Amino acid sequence: MLNDAATLVIGSGNYFTAPTGTTLPAMLTAVTTPWENVGHTSLEDIFSVTSEGGEATTVGTLQAKALRTTYSTRTETIAITLQQFDKPALKLYYGSNSVELPNGLIGVPESPVPTTCAFLAVFIDGENVFAIYAPKAEIYRNDDLAASDTESLAGLPLGVKPLAHSTNEWTYAVTPLDAVEP
Repeated sequence: MLNDAATLVIGSGNYFTAPTGTTLPAMLTAVTTPWENVGHTSLEDIFSVTSEGGEATTVGTLQAKALRTTYSTRTETIAITLQQFDKPALKLYYGSNSVELPNGLIGVPESPVPTTCAFLAVFIDGENVFAIYAPKAEIYRNDDLAASDTESLAGLPLGVKPLAHSTNEWTYAVTPLDAVEP
């Protein structure tokens, strides 16, 4: 069935973190504490989702060479580019164990540790809201830091890896747009 109201053109959006296990807010258009906005993010590279794993293996018997197919575990990474270079943003990029030095600088650790927290992305398309929610995720650098010119905002490429939380059989959830009854 065609559902024109279920298409998405992102007009605006925000990314949030909160303590691991924080539940999804009741109002996605008015997210409040304990959720914290991560800051300015890229207008050109809003987000992408990549996958690793999920390879198919066909197993069989002497009587049925292709009896079943098994799949390896799939992990996904949500890529965003943070364009705010304050202390919380730098700790997301350089690791949760980055230290603030007495002079205010951020010390980059030799063995960085990803930030583990709940993650929420909220995108607005007119009256539609599309969200990605992970009650537990690891956030860490997703690529090298590079500034290519003097006319563009520099960015901190982050990868958000949703993880299974508690007894959940899922790692993250998405909101359908304008669910229509069949």
